Amino acid sequence: MTSNDRAGRIYLTAVGFGLCLIAGLFLWLMTRSYLRARDMNHWPQCPCLVLSSSVEEMRIGPEVEPEFRLGIRYRYEFQGKEYESTLWGIRGSMPRSNRATVEAQVAQYAAGNWLVCRVNPHQPEVAVLKVDSQAAGYSLWFPGLFFIGGLGMMIGAWKRPRQKPGGG
Repeated sequence: MTSNDRAGRIYLTAVGFGLCLIAGLFLWLMTRSYLRARDMNHWPQCPCLVLSSSVEEMRIGPEVEPEFRLGIRYRYEFQGKEYESTLWGIRGSMPRSNRATVEAQVAQYAAGNWLVCRVNPHQPEVAVLKVDSQAAGYSLWFPGLFFIGGLGMMIGAWKRPRQKPGGG
């Protein structure tokens, strides 16, 4: 094997390894997100009373347009104990650039309304009004293709080339 062949094989191995590493990271993150969403669908449901809801304005700098999100606080009872939560979803509510969209959410989740929340049975102080989407699980094939492609590059780089008929 010549040094050019070896350098080419090492290069292809490095590129394949990089693809596997990045795709593996995305596979792990997406799988974790899917499994969390799937588990949330099995959390027990219980009635909750909205104590307050409002539009929260967020600014990351003086030159940046503000974003708005739903601020909510609700009370629920789980296994005989009372709890309060401020989580709309597991990561809070999504920031929006349009204030009117968030004002519509405030009206939907108005103080005094009874809603249904889902409670984490292992951490009853964590409850949400909206469960995560399981869409990440349906997209795992995409980073999986890159992972398999990276493996193929590494294997192909070190596979012996076939001899051409006639010895050449």
